[in-house]
Amino acid sequence: DDFHAGIHSFTLVGSYGTGKSSFLLALESDLKGHKKTPLLFNSSTLSSADKYNIVNIVGDYEELSVLLKRALGVEESRISAVDEVKHHYSVCQKNGEFLVLVIDEFGKVLEHAAKHNPEKELYLLQKIAEFANGADRQMLFITTLHQNFGAYAKNLSREQLNEWTKVKGRFKEIPFVEPIEQTLQLAAQKYTIQHDKPTKAIKKLWKLAQETHMVSPEFTLQSAEQIYPLDPFSAYVVTSAIRKYGQNERSLFTFLASKGNGSVSDFSPKENL
Repeated sequence: DDFHAGIHSFTLVGSYGTGKSSFLLALESDLKGHKKTPLLFNSSTLSSADKYNIVNIVGDYEELSVLLKRALGVEESRISAVDEVKHHYSVCQKNGEFLVLVIDEFGKVLEHAAKHNPEKELYLLQKIAEFANGADRQMLFITTLHQNFGAYAKNLSREQLNEWTKVKGRFKEIPFVEPIEQTLQLAAQKYTIQHDKPTKAIKKLWKLAQETHMVSPEFTLQSAEQIYPLDPFSAYVVTSAIRKYGQNERSLFTFLASKGNGSVSDFSPKENL
């Protein structure tokens, strides 16, 4: 909806391990039509383009121009990074492609920019965002951050901070927070332990979790059975605790996949459980 309203530059903001990179992979899969059933949305709702050209960049403590030229395969070019992006877009248009420029771990780029020539880096970022935000531009510019854009500008001067705020305005920030039920459903799809079939108690616990609104209606009985030997209550509590003190999906999957004495994989079902 934002794209069709003329907003083409976005920043996904979420803490460590919330699944931002997984979201980007799912987005790419949908846009390129890798699966018959889209994970997020049908690409035709975004554009009528025949194909999608996706430029993926993993942020690092380097100049943005260096990262862009490297991703575009023009590291030795003496042309500015902005002009190289514009040229790449022109090529995409000739080929009937929609351009998606993605910078994951963008915080590293901003940290480097704040310490080394922030005016130059911000000017480059502003130009690219302004180009992407062109009304009829068949392009998306997506970045991911662990904290909001302004948090990376703590040690800048007042003038630099004003410029930082101006550039921030070129992007729409989207808080990236998955519902706990969605995280559990993802875990249920990816995580299996060779245990006996879940006991009847799991169904009773799932019904109780639904009746007490501990979990939302979207958390199905199938997911509850797949996440066994955790029950809906323990699964919800451990996921909530990990979100507060750990690294979200990353810590949850590590916990579920752990081996050894006392781990989930060491669980031995009993008749009364």
